[in-house]
Amino acid sequence: MKVIYRGRPFQRNNLPPKSDSDVIELLSNNWDDFGYKTSFPVVCRLKGEIVELELVRLLIDNVYNSSRRLDQLLEGGWNGEFPIPGVNYISTPSDITFYEQIEGLLGTDAAIAVAQLLHDASYLVRVSDDEAARALVETEGFKKSLQRERGSVKAYLDAWRIFERQAIAVLDLGFKFEDVFGDISTLELKYQSESRLPHDINVLIGPNGSGKSRVLHQMVRDWISPGRTKVRGFVEKPNLSQIVVVSYSPFERFPVDLLRRKLQDTHAYRYFGFRGRSVVSDDKKLGSIKLSHQFPKRNAAQALVDCLTDDKRFHSIRDWAQKVKTVESVLATAIEFDYAAVEVASDGKVEKYYDDTTFIEPLGLDVTDSEKRRYIPISSDRIQELNSDQITENLRSESGVIFFRDGRAIELSSGQRLFAYIVINILGAIRRNSLILVDEPELFLHPTLEIQFVNMLKTILKRFNSKALLATHSVVTVREVPADCVHVFEQTEEGLVLKHPPFQTFGGDFQRISSYVFGDKAVSKPFEAWIRAQLNEFDTADDFIEAMQNELNEELIVQIKAMERGQW
Repeated sequence: MKVIYRGRPFQRNNLPPKSDSDVIELLSNNWDDFGYKTSFPVVCRLKGEIVELELVRLLIDNVYNSSRRLDQLLEGGWNGEFPIPGVNYISTPSDITFYEQIEGLLGTDAAIAVAQLLHDASYLVRVSDDEAARALVETEGFKKSLQRERGSVKAYLDAWRIFERQAIAVLDLGFKFEDVFGDISTLELKYQSESRLPHDINVLIGPNGSGKSRVLHQMVRDWISPGRTKVRGFVEKPNLSQIVVVSYSPFERFPVDLLRRKLQDTHAYRYFGFRGRSVVSDDKKLGSIKLSHQFPKRNAAQALVDCLTDDKRFHSIRDWAQKVKTVESVLATAIEFDYAAVEVASDGKVEKYYDDTTFIEPLGLDVTDSEKRRYIPISSDRIQELNSDQITENLRSESGVIFFRDGRAIELSSGQRLFAYIVINILGAIRRNSLILVDEPELFLHPTLEIQFVNMLKTILKRFNSKALLATHSVVTVREVPADCVHVFEQTEEGLVLKHPPFQTFGGDFQRISSYVFGDKAVSKPFEAWIRAQLNEFDTADDFIEAMQNELNEELIVQIKAMERGQW
């Protein structure tokens, strides 16, 4: 396995490495990384195939322009092969998948060998305890340049676990936020536990105005603007690869993207909702933010193709979760369909949407109504044959994702359609070790789909080693979460109090949870006023119950008797 630098400049279309053996070649470029020039795109061949890897950032001690220094070494006789002789340097990839792909194709020993050649910071500091690397990690260049992106931060925090053959998991998270009283409160999110109960989802719940959604907004602001304030934010640097927001309230104001922000990794934050950016003809201008029911549709079509692209690119990663297959298995719980498809341009032959038609029949569903439409099924049994680049180039995202059964498009209810779009959007965006923030899912799902939504989240989170935080009023959701993952917001005269229910909420009683969270036992319900009026007309509660015959449930009978005794 070789890592080499030949001084070739990065271009839009780069020629593959010259060597036919396993090799990673670093390409020079002139990107400015906060005053440093440390980024090296790569071309790679592993096991005889061209593999797309993330770029590497390489910092040389007391050097601002790494590629220029390497060019000088080449001029001085260096053959370009790593390790660089007589030079103190460290590196981090822009995403941890760099090492996951190498490990999946060639094994852990090969990933370690590459880390040693590149002087990977995570390996040197956390495995080898290298003193020189520790000193470079404390420099301005490392903090400003090599750790400028969320993916690189994640790679530094957790790549060593790949080399040590350890599972990578999102740890417990502490977050300081400004509450509705203007005070600083701390939210302790519990994701790791010795309990066998599932801890992948934490829930914020409480009355309106208690500040649940406020926490999610502040968490997003801190994530996309790190170091903005020392008062608020994550207590420790989170080992997350990205944050994904799902919010379908027409009144929310989450950022819709990272355009014009100082983050090259635009996928470190993803948003899905009814808001989006309009398309403008002038590339130098940003489109305005507007509200439209078309955004979930368009996002889902692109997301399904993204699932295909990720499955093709990352299939070599050990335990890769297979996004398209996950889409199919999760949506099968709510929709009966054979496959999902996207619309593409109907001109030309359908074969152009397939890389290899040797063993399969190219499938394009040409439907004619007022005009001819062509749909390409995105199914888990055709991942390697489909050409994701051609599908992306010719995609008609305004049609959304179409579901077929027995060769015909099927109609979905509005709830099913939005549920499907949410599932596909999350899967299209998600990386390993993501944090999914969901604001009030009960706004867009009826109770049955709400249960399926929580079940869907658990499935996706487990497969992608990720976690979720939900702000909700839903007792249905709380019943699916252990008590130490339920954070009740209570406003008191002393300020905001965060507390956990003193009883087990997982599989718990709806009424008990609701009474504790919302205090609704003290609020008179209309049906109780009607019962009291009826009790005044009968001599006893038993007479009233007998008159009602079989129209009362057991819980209501107990309550009626308690009301007669003045115990309710």
